[in-house]
Amino acid sequence: MANAYKILGQVTATANTLANVYVVPASTAAVVNSIHVTNLTPSTNISYSVAVVPSGAAISATTLPQYFVIRGAVVPPGDTAQLDFPLTLPAGAVLAANASSASLSISAFGAEIS
Repeated sequence: MANAYKILGQVTATANTLANVYVVPASTAAVVNSIHVTNLTPSTNISYSVAVVPSGAAISATTLPQYFVIRGAVVPPGDTAQLDFPLTLPAGAVLAANASSASLSISAFGAEIS
């Protein structure tokens, strides 16, 4: 099995909309080593949430809460939250995030195993 260390995904959030940061390709597993969440505004706190959604899972207001690994955390203006806890993801799993503002950048770093 080969390991490819890389930037797994980067997005700028859309306010109050769950966005895919990274989707694990077929026949691949992934380890997310760190997630960086950057507030791009100079004067406003921004809250954010991060979820890991299993492959093929239905997302609704009822099911989504069980997938959150962080919910309602806050990044101060002009600051970056560095989340350093490993997440193991099987093929088809989705690392997703949302924020209270579109001025939030989210980056995931880790390795794909194929």
